[in-house]
Amino acid sequence: MIRRIIYDVEFRVLVKEKLSPCDSVLVTGSCEQLGEWIPNRCIPLNRIDRTEDGEIWSTNIKINGQGKIFYRYVIAQIVRIDDDMNLIIKEWETFKEARQLLFNAIDTNDHINNEHSEEFPAIFGYHKNICRTDVGWLTGQSEIQLRFHSNSLQIWSTKLRNKTLSIKVSPIDLTYQQENEEITSDSLNQIYTPTSKVFIQSAILRLSSCETNIQSDYGAILEKDDYFIVKIQTFEPENVAYHIDFYLVDESIPLRDHIGFAYVLPIHSSLELNDNKHLNRIVPIIGLKHNPIGQIKIDVLLITPLKNIQQEFLVTQSKYWREGRRPVNVGHRGLGKTNAEHIPSKYQSTDSVHHRSNDHSMNVSNNHSSTSSIPSITRPVQTKFVSENTLPSFKGAFQLGFDFVQFDVQLSKDKIPVVYHDFQVAITLKRKFQQAELFVVPVKDLTLPQLQSLKIHQASKTDVSKIEDEFDDDEQINQEKFRSLFPTLQELFEQLDPHLGFNVEIKYPMEYRQGGCEQDYFFERNEYIDCILGCLITYAGKRVIVLLTFDPDCASMLRRKQTLFPVLFLTQGDKGDWPQFSDVRTWSINISLCFIVAEHLSGLAAPALDILSDKDFVKHVKTNGKLLFIWGDEASNKDVSKCLIDLKVDGLIFDHVAELKDEHSTTENLFIAEEREELEVLNNFRQQQLELKHRQLLQELESLQSARERNDLSISITNQPSGSVESADSVSEHISIDSNFKDLM
Repeated sequence: MIRRIIYDVEFRVLVKEKLSPCDSVLVTGSCEQLGEWIPNRCIPLNRIDRTEDGEIWSTNIKINGQGKIFYRYVIAQIVRIDDDMNLIIKEWETFKEARQLLFNAIDTNDHINNEHSEEFPAIFGYHKNICRTDVGWLTGQSEIQLRFHSNSLQIWSTKLRNKTLSIKVSPIDLTYQQENEEITSDSLNQIYTPTSKVFIQSAILRLSSCETNIQSDYGAILEKDDYFIVKIQTFEPENVAYHIDFYLVDESIPLRDHIGFAYVLPIHSSLELNDNKHLNRIVPIIGLKHNPIGQIKIDVLLITPLKNIQQEFLVTQSKYWREGRRPVNVGHRGLGKTNAEHIPSKYQSTDSVHHRSNDHSMNVSNNHSSTSSIPSITRPVQTKFVSENTLPSFKGAFQLGFDFVQFDVQLSKDKIPVVYHDFQVAITLKRKFQQAELFVVPVKDLTLPQLQSLKIHQASKTDVSKIEDEFDDDEQINQEKFRSLFPTLQELFEQLDPHLGFNVEIKYPMEYRQGGCEQDYFFERNEYIDCILGCLITYAGKRVIVLLTFDPDCASMLRRKQTLFPVLFLTQGDKGDWPQFSDVRTWSINISLCFIVAEHLSGLAAPALDILSDKDFVKHVKTNGKLLFIWGDEASNKDVSKCLIDLKVDGLIFDHVAELKDEHSTTENLFIAEEREELEVLNNFRQQQLELKHRQLLQELESLQSARERNDLSISITNQPSGSVESADSVSEHISIDSNFKDLM
């Protein structure tokens, strides 16, 4: 009968950061008693003391001790709905190796505490001299972002028009107000009781301060051209409205005069969205005398939690970027793009990493940007026989030793993630004895079987005579050819080596600053992102995956919906000559850096031109603890790539991969090399353990031999008749010692 040992374990942690009255500290771990890493099964701790260093939280939990137990601490807001515990996760520990308890199965003592561990009490976020925490994800709540930008505030009152104002957003729990509040008509400033069911933070995208924080008493000062974001998380978005207060700012006095307010009704459905554009609200500002004094335009984003996937407090290899790792080599669309010229032009926009537009009615200019000191790269494409974004192209990049491949993912009409770059394809209608006709059709309007069976061409190819030359007499060859142009994301996971990292660009059409959009009537963002993330999480395994996107709202969603994969924001910068997007956050690398800090993204993917013109920018990115990948035709230039490597960027996205074969033929895939190094370290450790055991056994054998010699000497001294003959027991003992030694070895 196996004895079951139960240990009474004390979990005690010191939290140095300031907590709000609604915050709680919890513990989660790898065993059933600690919730098995599931958010709504975390164990709350109790606040037992306040010191100069912070707050001490503790609890005792009975655990069935079996070997090692891993655990982490979490700071969250507990929301109870119908007696169920739900968490709004604010911060949690993300060490690659979680804290652990080691239970000795031989120990008969049924009580153990953490005083015997290396750190007791633990310090939240610190473990083995490493500080590593991260914000949480949407466990079931929604996030509503209210964004104020592009001079959204308009004051009609002449007395206030040129004054500096600050604004503060307060959530209103409509259910609580209806049940508990009486509204009096003579009250100028209605006080709304704060609710523990709502978590609110704000950030301003400025280089001086872009961190997301709790709002101050008077909110944030809104200056011209500021981008101000207020984030509200709640499990009941349909019951939360928003009260906006406006204050007159006078730097000479600490107090501020309240001049007016505005209301925003609940935002809980993405069905309000028109096409794929943003949801905007324009609300009047009411003065203290109940007269309108202005209006404010609010750009709204609703982020819903990822559906049908239970996420846990686990750290993946993708999120853990090893310190000191060499810059990773990324093959752009595999072996390089094959459906666009390499010459950057003022209006040409056919490349998602270089030029994104699909409007080919614009004039094409061969003049490179005057701001660039790098010569135009006009080398011919040497990968024309291996199409971009196809399995052969990805396999070819892996064979050359590349660490990642970059590819574009979007949804077909039947909502299957497919790998393809352009938002449109050209369908050929070929009639007998007549010239073929081309019709441009959005990828989103064709199902996967249609995409993989129809004779489809790049939408940029408008020369029908050249299209006709592409037809092959063998229909079966044609079918295979066109099927290969649309591999599914699942096929890539199943057919490519797991050591090949994926740089997944999530495609989403964006509006241009000068008008127009890359693609009209697209999927709603939340549904679109959920379909792609569902596939990624299902098939990821141990593969290293990095997500990228040009669309800032998609980047925010990718970060809020999951915590398994790092998210990089792709920015156009301001040194290139491609059409500019209307979203302010894409206009420069500086505003993009502010955005990724405010949204807790993992890093930035910036154009080589912008980094070469401002090399100190790399230091700014590293100071904020973010990753920096570089893209652009210039990155494929040998001298430029060497300069970027010297700046210690984290990754280079190469085009013309086949042309770089000689330079990279001796380069080994980084993840294969790191896996081998880890195995070597493990084998060396095991070898050291065996050698130590070997020395211990030799010492034991020498002790036994010394004891036998002393015994033989004692026998010879007694001068017994049988002393000159080794007894059977002695021989048996000798054989037993040798046998045991061989077994142990």
